[in-house]
Amino acid sequence: AFLYQDDARVRLVGDKIWAVGTDSVEFSFVSQPNDLLSYGISVDAIIMGLPADHDRTVGLEVVSAKTTAPDNLYSVPATVVVPAGQNHGTFTVTLKKDDILASKAVRLYIQTVETEDFKVGVNEENHISFIWSNMIKKPSFWASIEEHFGSYSNTKYRFMLDCMIAYGNGSTDLDPANNNWSDLHNYKTVFVRELKAYNASHPGAALTDENGVLVSFPE
Repeated sequence: AFLYQDDARVRLVGDKIWAVGTDSVEFSFVSQPNDLLSYGISVDAIIMGLPADHDRTVGLEVVSAKTTAPDNLYSVPATVVVPAGQNHGTFTVTLKKDDILASKAVRLYIQTVETEDFKVGVNEENHISFIWSNMIKKPSFWASIEEHFGSYSNTKYRFMLDCMIAYGNGSTDLDPANNNWSDLHNYKTVFVRELKAYNASHPGAALTDENGVLVSFPE
């Protein structure tokens, strides 16, 4: 059997829910409740080699030259402990929401640094990057759901997502590939109900989109 005999090293692997590759995690606050101001994503520091009989420390650093996010939009620990007998240690990277994310995405690039316990891992996996935003954009599948929801606007789509977060099962997926006609019709029923409630509670200020058009759904 193959036995790893090189220096003890470590690699970084993102949560598979958000990771789109071996070294990149993409996240959007659009799919989260409006009042959510930060979101923590777990990262595993996985050792290359055998577990040890004592705790070991992995060093982490933010690479400023490859990071576009301001310091106040994230938090990253300086170290993570790989417990005795374990082959990995887990740490949390906290991504924060800010007004600038409505118009652009930002990036955070983290890499391992050498400690007394670990050398830096292979180049392909000695780092991990996070890209996040709060940008609303028209889904590529909108033409396929337009019969249910009418013409697109950012304001309308944000309203729809908020309704799904508040009253749905936690999903914000409207892709017709994952929803049948009945599902989409049921969503529209909720949107119409909630739009009427919103407009009734805002007399003289009915929901209007970014183009000055009243938000509505097909009858």
